Amino acid sequence: MGAERPDGILLGLDLGGTQVKAARFSPSGEREAVARVDSPSHESPEAVLGAVLAALRALLPGGASPAGVGIGVAGVLDLKEGRIIESPNLPVLSGFPLRERLQSALGGAPLRLLNDANAAALGEFHAGAGRPFESMVLLTLGTGIGGAIVLGGKLWEGAAGIAGEAGHMCVQAGGPECTCGARGCLEACVSGWALTRDARAAAARNPASAIASLAEITPKRLADLALGGDAEARALWERAGEMLGTGIASLMNLLNPEAIVLAGGLVQAGDLLLGPARRAWERQAFERARASAQVLPAALGEWAGVRGAVQPFLS
Repeated sequence: MGAERPDGILLGLDLGGTQVKAARFSPSGEREAVARVDSPSHESPEAVLGAVLAALRALLPGGASPAGVGIGVAGVLDLKEGRIIESPNLPVLSGFPLRERLQSALGGAPLRLLNDANAAALGEFHAGAGRPFESMVLLTLGTGIGGAIVLGGKLWEGAAGIAGEAGHMCVQAGGPECTCGARGCLEACVSGWALTRDARAAAARNPASAIASLAEITPKRLADLALGGDAEARALWERAGEMLGTGIASLMNLLNPEAIVLAGGLVQAGDLLLGPARRAWERQAFERARASAQVLPAALGEWAGVRGAVQPFLS
């Protein structure tokens, strides 16, 4: 597609609830420049549109037209119509014709919307940790939990475009309530918000604890406490890791991928989370499924989704 425009510029963008991250890529997929702006996610659709355009235009030299624009967005998308059906991070965009408005503002440039986890999976598969493999599952472990599936070298989006929602598979029947309304979802047991919820409950039970003494409870501060020897904080990570390992074992048994790539801020907890997770998947996954799958950290960090967003124009 890059040959259709004289400049051949490709733009990738990750539209998040707190930041808009964008990058300019060459026709071969090499990152050339980046831009960030704050995301006015709770103001109005027009404000979000303005932030997206500001980030993209900052990367276009001399007013050049892009050969293609890819945008990763968290939530359920209508890929045919180019609309966001529902997004927990960008509620003001529900039903907003994002693709149509952006294409109009960018002179009709080809534009592709992707679920943000799918975009990150494409980035890691083609330019990151997934490059040696033909099949891969990506798990994004952050405030929430997302997922995406690559099979036979191709993104599997499912019949309605929502495949890969690993954060909402059940790992604990009757467990804690999830934001989706179900109970016992992986996200409700392992995510950043789940860890924070459980830590606040622990602090309420034991006001004299180290957790209760924290000025602000965050996964990073819980990790620091656990690494410093606090048994209560370590138990929270142990529980979360056990649930993560249960989810990973289910993915190994169901899909038998060559790789499961872990991305997101919670991965920085290292063995606090991944140690108990490993023990759980080694105990619960079929031996052959376990032996044929590598569990790896993501390689592209926060830019995986931006890189993956332009992949449809490179394939």
